[in-house]
Amino acid sequence: MASKIAEAAAKIGDATLYLGDCLEILPTLGKVDAVVTDPPWPGVSAAVQIAGRDRAEDLFADVCKALPPVNRIAIQLGCDVDPRFLGPVPLPFFRVCWLDVSRPNYKGRLLDGATPAYYFGAPPPVRPGAFVIPGMYRDHSSLGKEADHPCPRKVGQVSFIVSWWTAQTDMVLDPFMGSGTTGVACAQLGRRFIGIEIEPRYFDIACRRIEDAQRQGKLFEPQPKAEQADMLLEE
Repeated sequence: MASKIAEAAAKIGDATLYLGDCLEILPTLGKVDAVVTDPPWPGVSAAVQIAGRDRAEDLFADVCKALPPVNRIAIQLGCDVDPRFLGPVPLPFFRVCWLDVSRPNYKGRLLDGATPAYYFGAPPPVRPGAFVIPGMYRDHSSLGKEADHPCPRKVGQVSFIVSWWTAQTDMVLDPFMGSGTTGVACAQLGRRFIGIEIEPRYFDIACRRIEDAQRQGKLFEPQPKAEQADMLLEE
């Protein structure tokens, strides 16, 4: 089973992409350094039904049990999602970062205002320019190709999380890859990436987007837009 899954994976530069059920694929993976993801939220029934679960809570709990060993996790949610949904995360809570992502002409989830990203586990090693973890990210620009997905995240928003919550040498996993925004951010920031998506349409979009990002080459790691920086990391 594991060998068949590995043979079916798409290799794109530093990214390995799987089309299939993450609950079947996760147990075949080795250790990863970080998880950065946006799981189906409670009430998003269509995504849960595709994954064969009646409730997003049940799916998320099963995914947390199936995760390979990992040092840190970042999970994006909506401001109206009860954070107790994250109870099954297998690492201690570290902090929350607010993502102010209101923008014009948005179609999909209602994300007008600040939405949270929850960080779990041990922060990445301190490096020059990253002695603090900002508590707020602001970006009011319109969506780009992320709009190919019904519930998109912007590359800049995910890049902010990847930049601050992962190290340059990390292997980053997204078990709910969608249209591949986390993979694009990892390509731009020079992180290795593993993505899993169950819907063929979005998997194909993710492959194209990540391949384009890999072709453009790695960018210098940006200094994310921070409105406040309220947590110092001790060396």
